Formats: sequence, structure tokens, C-alpha cells
Amino acid sequence: MSNTLTGKVSGRMSSRGWAIALGIGAVVLAAILLVVYLDRYRSRVAGENAPTPVLVAKQLIPAGTPGTLVASNSMYAPTTLPAKEVEVGAIADPAYLSGRAAAADIFPGQQFTSTDFAASDTASVDSQITGTQRAISISIDNVHGSLSQLQAGDSVDIYLSVAGVVRLFEPNVKVLTVPSVPGPSGGSNLVLRIETGEAAKWAYAADNTQFYFVLRPVVGAKQTKPSQANASTLLR
Repeated sequence: MSNTLTGKVSGRMSSRGWAIALGIGAVVLAAILLVVYLDRYRSRVAGENAPTPVLVAKQLIPAGTPGTLVASNSMYAPTTLPAKEVEVGAIADPAYLSGRAAAADIFPGQQFTSTDFAASDTASVDSQITGTQRAISISIDNVHGSLSQLQAGDSVDIYLSVAGVVRLFEPNVKVLTVPSVPGPSGGSNLVLRIETGEAAKWAYAADNTQFYFVLRPVVGAKQTKPSQANASTLLR
């Protein structure tokens, strides 16, 4: 009988030991799972709040505006936002704008996305000017210089001849369009980008003087110094 009682007590203690061990194991497992969950949660929250670069519009950008114009006129501001607030396809690199144009109106504060600049770049004149800039058409009959090499997008220094004197008229003028056939036989006009306050001066010069175009380098052009020449300076 003593042996029987001892066996029963031993069996109960063994079962209790297993129960305690299982309880401890469950607590340990729950603790491990909680640590893993918290670690993953912190990682996810950190990822959602990670500062992410994006370009944001500083002003209204009408549909059709070339991306190169947006970049050259600083119509955007680079900023960082929490990753969870960045829109799908957000643009962070201004180089992406090259060769594209705004597919729809982009409003101030709006993030740039790939769908906003999905359209092909446009060559229309009005999309290449902004603010106080204007476009003026100049007859190629009034122009001398390297017209055969001239392309839309080039910059030129413009000299004019009046009353026997040739002088610098306007440096670094952007050419917006060129005739399809260079030279007087083309029977067309050049379109230049100017400032609105100088439109009357340009119109008068185009009707009453002779223009000379001097092509500027694409990159690295130095400032053009004012100069003029006449018969006396040539013979001096």
C-alpha cells in the first residue's frame, strides 16, 4: 500500500512538473513572439516615416509645359516627405523631366509623379516662354550669320548694323524655332525669346537695321562683352 501511495504522489508531481514546464514554455514562446512582433512593427513604422525625396510644384504648371522649362525656371522645390505620404510614381530626380511635358495642370504643392509628365515634349512656341518672356518673329531676310547651322534651342549673340556701325545688340538670345529651309530662299521666319519690355526695341530694329547672328557654345559660354566697329576702327 505504501508503494501504491508513493506512486500516486510521484505521478501527480510528475504531471504537475510537466504542466509547469509547459506553462513556462508557453510564456517564453509568447514573449519571443511579442518581441518579434514589436520589432517588425517598429521596422514598419520606421519605414513608413522614413524621409523620402520628392519634387513638389512651386506654382501652377499648365498642361503641355515642357519638363526642361519646368527645370530651367525652377518651377519645383525638392523636399522630403514620410514614405507613407509619397504618391506612387513620385519623381525625385529633375533629370526625369527632360524630354517630357506636363500631361495635365499641376497645382502648387502637388507632388510630381511619372503620370504627370507622361506626355511627349512639345515644341510649341507658347510652351517655351513664361512670365515676362515673349516670342518675336524675325524675317530671315534681315539676318546674316551661321543660319545653316542654327537649330531650335540654340543661343546666339545678336549684332546689328545701323548708320555704318555694327554693335552688339543683345547677347545670349534663345532661338525657339528656325525655318525648315535655312537662308533667304526658305521664305520663313526665326522666332526668338525676348523680354516683353524690349518688344518695341526689337520690332524697330527688325524693320530698320540688319541683324547678325553669332552662335554661342552649348555649354560653358562666357559673358559677351559689348563691342562695336565702323570704318574708322577697322582702319585704325
